[in-house]
Amino acid sequence: MDTKTFQPGKEYLVKLRVTFSIIAFVILLFGLFLTALIMAEEGEGGCIAFPIILTLDLVWYGIAMGLSGPYYRSLKYEIQDDEVIVRAGIWEKSVKHVPYRTVTNLTVKRGILDRWLGIGTLNIQTAGMSGTTGAEESLVGLPNVDEIYETVGTEMRRFRGGMSPTMADTDVPESADVMQEILVEIKAIRESLEK
Repeated sequence: MDTKTFQPGKEYLVKLRVTFSIIAFVILLFGLFLTALIMAEEGEGGCIAFPIILTLDLVWYGIAMGLSGPYYRSLKYEIQDDEVIVRAGIWEKSVKHVPYRTVTNLTVKRGILDRWLGIGTLNIQTAGMSGTTGAEESLVGLPNVDEIYETVGTEMRRFRGGMSPTMADTDVPESADVMQEILVEIKAIRESLEK
């Protein structure tokens, strides 16, 4: 198989920015509520709280919106013969290799915003992460998440099938014959143990 390289859809950038906007709006509402509480207790002296909260909220929002584009462009995914590779990061670049031999589960996740934007996330869980609730790696913002799910699943099964011995070149006996051979073997073991 040739290496398949792809990035999240542009809808993922929209999701990031909508999420940041919702968070900024909630912080703003909290600031209004806090200011109202302070003013009820202290009168006019509480008026300073809202401008401080608003300024901090706008600074955070500006930074988040400014970094969302470069972060989105840094995300790259590769599906190879034996592993999935995820590249991400703005200042600190990371490259994560997830070998198929360690994958225990694949899940597709679509939240409300994901369904609205037509994207999804493929979570890849591995044996090393079995005791935790998260995935080893997530391929986010995929417009064709079902297709990627099938591709990774097929490659994983093909890779694992190549690891185990196959009986492709031999004649496979009928299942009744196999069962009869197993029964004969079990009887022989039982007789040996009874002696």
